[in-house]
Amino acid sequence: MRAIYYTAHGDTEVLTAGELPTPPIESHQVLVRVAAAGVNPIDRRLRAGELQEYISRTFPVVPGWDFSGVIVAVGEEVEGWKVGDEVVGLAFAWSVQHGTYAEFVPVDATAIAKKPPGLSFSDGAALPLVSLTAWQSLAEYGQLREGHSVFIQAGAGGIGSVAIPMAKHLGCRVYTTCSAGNRDYVKALGADVVIDYNIAPYVDALREHEPNGVNLVLETLYGDDISLNAIGLAKNGGAVVFMNNEPPAVSEIDERGLRSTFLHHRADGAMLAELMAKYQHAELPVPPVEIMPLADAREAHRRSESGRTRGKIVLQVATDL
Repeated sequence: MRAIYYTAHGDTEVLTAGELPTPPIESHQVLVRVAAAGVNPIDRRLRAGELQEYISRTFPVVPGWDFSGVIVAVGEEVEGWKVGDEVVGLAFAWSVQHGTYAEFVPVDATAIAKKPPGLSFSDGAALPLVSLTAWQSLAEYGQLREGHSVFIQAGAGGIGSVAIPMAKHLGCRVYTTCSAGNRDYVKALGADVVIDYNIAPYVDALREHEPNGVNLVLETLYGDDISLNAIGLAKNGGAVVFMNNEPPAVSEIDERGLRSTFLHHRADGAMLAELMAKYQHAELPVPPVEIMPLADAREAHRRSESGRTRGKIVLQVATDL
């Protein structure tokens, strides 16, 4: 099968286009012919050799967790799915090897959902990881509800582009950061207050609006100062979710009754199906999607590393679906 893979950690140059054997499936899995694969920051962080304390690698590694496509084989223990079903899913594993930047991917049957008929394969591939991560952060862990406030860092990025509408869907007041060029974009997503990080420190700007802090901070950036700022911006009894690192080891978390976690998205087909229904019925907007051919995986990773993307990047794997 055609695939993008790497045999050692490194920069984008380690990504290789070539042929690999089609992976086998286990009894609880399905094999999906991939139509499109979503590109996420985690893909290039794993490629660079980060997070080895959490996620192991078996080389050659095919990157990618997000996908859309068509089931071509079903494991003997799988019920409710058949060959020909159009699906979206999250091929997450704690040991990465068979990712989605390839013609075929094996995936647990519990991690897929039907692709809504009105949703393109490209849009479908953009949604699973960011949607599950955002919903599990906001609704499940954060327990946000009507009247709550939330600060979502980097509102124009992949997570921000879905988290802002979700927070509004839950009835929250939303604060976010972005550059001046993305202000109108994040306002259209539903952000109530947009902070231009090039004009003023976002911590000072947010505290002007919420001197006692917000109910939830969704921190998509990482760094020591950023982590400490995130803790300081949550109100007493509130929550902080980190996308890229463990919470800082500070006594303030317990002293102020905060909840904080490094949230690892959970592959959950049932939850994904509920979210797909919200996209299908326009309760949530699909973020803008830039489609690139599979062969341009290196450039897709470079754009992801730039931190200047809007919405999601998707690699087109099949052209006949």
